[in-house]
Amino acid sequence: MEGAGGVRLYVAIRVPADPWGVVDFVLGPEIRATEPYPRFAAALHAAGLATVTLHPRGSGFSDGVRGDLADPRGILDDLLRGLARARSACSDQPVFLFGHSAGGALALQVAAKTKAPLAGLVLINPAYRWTYAKGLGPTLRDYVTFAFDAVFRRSALTVDMNRNPSAVEHPADREEALAMQRDPLVVRHFSLRYMLAQRAVMNACARNAAATDAPLLLVQGAKDALLDPRGNDEILAAACAADKTKLVADEGGHGASAVETRVDEIVAWLCRHRTTIGDRP
Repeated sequence: MEGAGGVRLYVAIRVPADPWGVVDFVLGPEIRATEPYPRFAAALHAAGLATVTLHPRGSGFSDGVRGDLADPRGILDDLLRGLARARSACSDQPVFLFGHSAGGALALQVAAKTKAPLAGLVLINPAYRWTYAKGLGPTLRDYVTFAFDAVFRRSALTVDMNRNPSAVEHPADREEALAMQRDPLVVRHFSLRYMLAQRAVMNACARNAAATDAPLLLVQGAKDALLDPRGNDEILAAACAADKTKLVADEGGHGASAVETRVDEIVAWLCRHRTTIGDRP
């Protein structure tokens, strides 16, 4: 599909027989060539839920400059177009937003900006409050580079989002990070202005949660070493929705394991909310 400025955007639409709703996957910038949640996606389709996955500009199979973005509003515009495409994929059916990590922060931004009601919002380890994670955190030398870039070369691709995956301690997260490093589709290096724009979206998580009344399911990986779990509690406390739930994935890390180890519970929550739009005042 076409985005603002004529940018070609990749969108994958999968519709099972007799769908009753659609899940719109809101993805962050590190998009792989393979399906990120194969077991979860299969369960969604088996339960009668269509899926729509859009790759924002500069990521995945979409066009655009990799790792740098002069105007961050382009990402939000792409994601809102993806949501509109999800609504048209299953006309008049409930639409759910699903976001993981940076995608979770972006999903909250989309939910806050859209005017049409959502049946629900599923967040997996939303990127809000960070901690230092071995193998993924910046070094002292990185901080010096970032300070220089902030003044003299804001568009230089110097931020490595997956610097040393072999040092990641959680086995599933480590294997996922290593696979991402081998995947040529994954954008690894970003400009400081791109990262600052992403940080602004992340910092607004609680504020955006307060701006939508969509039912909220927040899944927290118990072994997520990248995020401070207190940030999840802040998001839940700030959320305007009366219907909000936290689900802990006991064996889940930061990545896909937080989803794939809780497939049944997440799908069950979605199925319970197939009529929530009409029930809300």
